[in-house]
Amino acid sequence: MEENEGPPRVPAELSSSYRDARDHAPELTWNYAAKGFLRRGETSVLYGPSNCGKSAIVCHLGHCIITGSAFFGARVTQGLVLHVGAEAPNSILDRLQAYDLRQEEQNSYIVRMNAVDLSNPGEVAAFVADAKRIYRHTGQKIVLVVFDTLARSIGTFDENCASSMTGVADAGGRIADALKAHVMFVHHTGKDTDRGGRGSSALRGAVDTELALKPLEGGAVLLSQEKQRTMPKGEAVRFKTKAHVLGQDEDGEDRTTVTATELEGGAPVPEGRRASKDSIAIEMAVRTSLHIRRMTGEHAVDEFQTRDLLKTLPPELFGRIADDSRMKSVRRCLLSLARERSPVVRDSGNGWKLVVEHNVPEVTGL
Repeated sequence: MEENEGPPRVPAELSSSYRDARDHAPELTWNYAAKGFLRRGETSVLYGPSNCGKSAIVCHLGHCIITGSAFFGARVTQGLVLHVGAEAPNSILDRLQAYDLRQEEQNSYIVRMNAVDLSNPGEVAAFVADAKRIYRHTGQKIVLVVFDTLARSIGTFDENCASSMTGVADAGGRIADALKAHVMFVHHTGKDTDRGGRGSSALRGAVDTELALKPLEGGAVLLSQEKQRTMPKGEAVRFKTKAHVLGQDEDGEDRTTVTATELEGGAPVPEGRRASKDSIAIEMAVRTSLHIRRMTGEHAVDEFQTRDLLKTLPPELFGRIADDSRMKSVRRCLLSLARERSPVVRDSGNGWKLVVEHNVPEVTGL
């Protein structure tokens, strides 16, 4: 009789439902649609009051995905976007005309012209079959699926009923799993905008990510992450909506649509709150390290990772904070430098690169 090497594992016949933690290998890839915002195979709800730019920012996100462009400095997985225009499909198509959609290297942005009833399992299955057929036809992986709006996509479900909203999230989860894509629901706020999306809060509990839009003074809109189940919460960002002229109507007057434009500098600093001395010191150190990299000449145009830059900074600068928190601090600095009017670095898609046509500002003391 063979001697056991340790305590017994889970019986083989139960291994599909039970796992011994000693046999687990952590998944280290994020498998993101937009890194730090949305993961593929997961679900989200984006909510905001009427006319605050919900569809505009979703179309902007979708355009970033089909072109492989950064979304508020975040890397994206390039691929196909499938936007279910349950409420106003022609309006979505109009918004997309603000972009150059005929670039050879970009993927397709497909708009479905009618709703999908998420309360009907047969209709959900048919939609998944349609999406897979589009994938086979285009050869483009589906990265993002949008249901716009949730209210027009729930069929016989009741948005004020917890079990109904859990059913919506479950349907979205099945679609996300079947297509290996991120599924987003676009939703409205109720009368009290501070209470989040309209209807039952069960939807918030069931999705993986919750994104909120809040209009600010001066016409800007704040996009904040209210919930992240599997990723660290990112900082809030801002955008503005602007008119795009589609052409002239029958009376010779401009016919316009609305698009979203990212604003620099992230979220505004709340009144009475200022950058800490530590954050200023980290920024100075990052600028100094970038300046040294530039001065090396041969390495000035080389791509580098956030971790590469972190290794060049004095460890005592960060005190006792964990390595992942140090990485976030350095990445925040790089994102800020990439958003400046004369950016010092840019996100290359696989890392960072110095912007060689601009000089790193001279570093001065505190």
